[in-house]
Amino acid sequence: MNFQHLRYFLMVAEELNITRAAERLYISQQSLSNHISNLERELETKLFTRSPKLSLTYAGEQLVDTATQILDLHSQYLVKVGDINHHYIGTLRVGISHTCGLALLPDVLPKFRAEFPQVEFSLFEGNSTQMEDDLSHRRVDLIICFQPIIMEGAVTIPLTDQRLMLVVPKVFTDQIFGAEAEQVRQKFLLGADISAFQQSPFILIKRGNRTRSIVDQYFSRYTFKPKLVLETENTVTTLAMAQAGMGITICPELFLRAQPTSSSGGGIDVFPLSDPSTSGKLVAGYRQDRYLPHYAERFVEITREALENAAPLTTR
Repeated sequence: MNFQHLRYFLMVAEELNITRAAERLYISQQSLSNHISNLERELETKLFTRSPKLSLTYAGEQLVDTATQILDLHSQYLVKVGDINHHYIGTLRVGISHTCGLALLPDVLPKFRAEFPQVEFSLFEGNSTQMEDDLSHRRVDLIICFQPIIMEGAVTIPLTDQRLMLVVPKVFTDQIFGAEAEQVRQKFLLGADISAFQQSPFILIKRGNRTRSIVDQYFSRYTFKPKLVLETENTVTTLAMAQAGMGITICPELFLRAQPTSSSGGGIDVFPLSDPSTSGKLVAGYRQDRYLPHYAERFVEITREALENAAPLTTR
């Protein structure tokens, strides 16, 4: 039993279709079938039933987990040897939300690629729940997200503290406070009074997102019921709608860097929320039982440096 047999087996087990598996492996169907037959002969057991459609036998189901662990251990060993010999060749698979990636990766990836040109970088985008699932099932090596990471056996590396920001179309501030708008803007730079916007429309990220959970808890604490006019999966959309004067949104300070200033609309006011519960920590997370290669550690360091060197946000 060799590593190639195991990799080919896992591809067939994932696809349950020889044609699709062969296409993904860039080999012929006959060659792939021969590899599987050789593996079955070596193990003296059937791994798949061929009719009425391809499916795993009980022995095949057991081999999926075992083969995954064997290949994972082999991969980790090669990474360790690479670190020992300073031969940084491998793959770094990072899970990150779309908006966080948009805000961070343009500053991080060019420097990382310059330092480790032979390391392949793979990006997996999703919300916090999806990222933790990917980390749990070893589909990614590292995730960048906000605490807490619920998954057991996860190690976190602090990156930066982040405030939640109230993003208000300037026209709303002007309409609500009139002649006192500029004074209120200066006052709210120390912390917004959410009650002032009770009658204003809000555009928020959908429930299930970690930021939305914090926002809902904040609303509940202040008995504030927002007038929701739109919910979306994408923070960039909420920010674009605020920029266009459609409604107020709330997002981490970092995410505002993912939204370019629009030439249309009247601009936005950006106010921090003063409640301590609305301050979160952005972290890098990885599995405690997995070796973190040097290039992954450097990716985290470069990310932290990018966050530390970022220019402060101003009202736009």
